[in-house]
Amino acid sequence: MTEDFLHYLWRFKRLKPDPWHSTQGHSISVIHTGFYNENSGPDFYESRIQIDNHLWIGSVEIHLKSSDWDRHRHQFDPAYNNVILHVVYECDKLISCANGLRPICLELKGLFDEQLYWRFEQLLQQKKGIPCKMVFPSINGLAKQEMLDRCAVLRLQSKSQSFNQVYQSSQGDWHLILYWAIARSLGGKVNALAMEALVNHLPLRIWQQYLHHDNLRMILFLGCSGILNPQDEVSAVWQREFNFLRHKHQLQTMDDSQWKYSRMRPAAFPDRRIAQLAAILPMALNWFSEIREGNTAAWESIHWPELDGYWQHRYRIGHISAKRIGTRWSESLQTHLKINVLIPVLFFYGQKVGNQQLSESAFQVLQEMPAEDNKIVRSYEQLGLSISSAFDSQALLAWYEEYCRPKKCLTCTLGKELLNQGS
Repeated sequence: MTEDFLHYLWRFKRLKPDPWHSTQGHSISVIHTGFYNENSGPDFYESRIQIDNHLWIGSVEIHLKSSDWDRHRHQFDPAYNNVILHVVYECDKLISCANGLRPICLELKGLFDEQLYWRFEQLLQQKKGIPCKMVFPSINGLAKQEMLDRCAVLRLQSKSQSFNQVYQSSQGDWHLILYWAIARSLGGKVNALAMEALVNHLPLRIWQQYLHHDNLRMILFLGCSGILNPQDEVSAVWQREFNFLRHKHQLQTMDDSQWKYSRMRPAAFPDRRIAQLAAILPMALNWFSEIREGNTAAWESIHWPELDGYWQHRYRIGHISAKRIGTRWSESLQTHLKINVLIPVLFFYGQKVGNQQLSESAFQVLQEMPAEDNKIVRSYEQLGLSISSAFDSQALLAWYEEYCRPKKCLTCTLGKELLNQGS
């Protein structure tokens, strides 16, 4: 038995018809189970419960055992003083609130169809992947579409919320948010923190002075990163240039040991990614300025600048590649930045300024982009789900991460439908 399953029973009233009886002998009928609380505090709030012909309005807390109340230290928390009903699978102890009052206890054992829990256990027995994969193709298509729509919103909300700390600390400096987000995204999972450190070492107000000096801007970024060590004639010249800029702006450099190279594709080496960061930032700021002015077609005018010719044969400073690498942005990297930075920033900006049209345009752009191809997306496609755009593929990533992998089947539309089958 799990608390998640008890939440499901209570939330959707999958119990035998009331009235029921509390462990203290009170008659209990539910007018309204309450609103599910996703934050701290009791599990359901504004519940309406008929107890011995008297209407009570308050909170409901759910546990496997009533003794979990004390184990979670609710007896010392005033936030639980308004709990009017303690719903448990087994009542093994009398409990009390911080104000000394004892909530009425309702024991669910024997009040629901045991087959429901058996079907839930069948889902949980899938050790990995999609728990309902064996029956996924037979589930109603509307339920799947509902989950895609829900998860697409969840994905953008999750991504955009990662900007919130920078938004708060910078007092809403949108250029700094964009700078930070692009840097972290280009760093990938391995070098995201190092890129964030680079943002702190090279303030936006300094490199913005070099918006029209591409080479000097690149030298600033490479120099502050700590990886600009003279390895050849060109990098030696860059080092001398940076020494002047460092003195002029009183800059500090990073320790180059913060950057990781092992088990990475050469195209993702930090040297090259830092050069790309320096190149794309002016274009990104220009894109955002147009978005703020209401030009929703700014996507079509994004320019992806080529890197300095030095990078035609180098992934790292001073290391020459035998073959020509190219200096243009790959389609995959462009897509990566759009999906992980530009679209979430657009959505977040629309939410913060109360412009719903901008937030909705973020979803529209996703729907116009081709679907991503990765292991998770392919696993759903193999189950017969049609994936037509980046809107769908992004939704699937959230679906898997938020529901399938942690086996939150009871909050998934498909999981609830499976449990209801045969009931």
